[in-house]
Amino acid sequence: MDKVLCYSCSKSKNELTAKKSSLLTINLLLCKSCSDNKIEPRWIIILAGRQFGSDYVKEYIAKKKYVGPDITASELLI
Repeated sequence: MDKVLCYSCSKSKNELTAKKSSLLTINLLLCKSCSDNKIEPRWIIILAGRQFGSDYVKEYIAKKKYVGPDITASELLI
């Protein structure tokens, strides 16, 4: 069986769990580590911030509840 990439950390995993995003109404495939640590995909945080405003996602950004480079204000405003 092929390995699938976790939507948050993009690491190849044998086992992923389907979980609803806390920010948007979308189902995600997350590895156990990302699921347990309540990590959201970086792109979900940016989309939610654009749709609902920066206050909606500020806890995820401040606590770095995502994998990847820091999310900038300009990414939320575009």
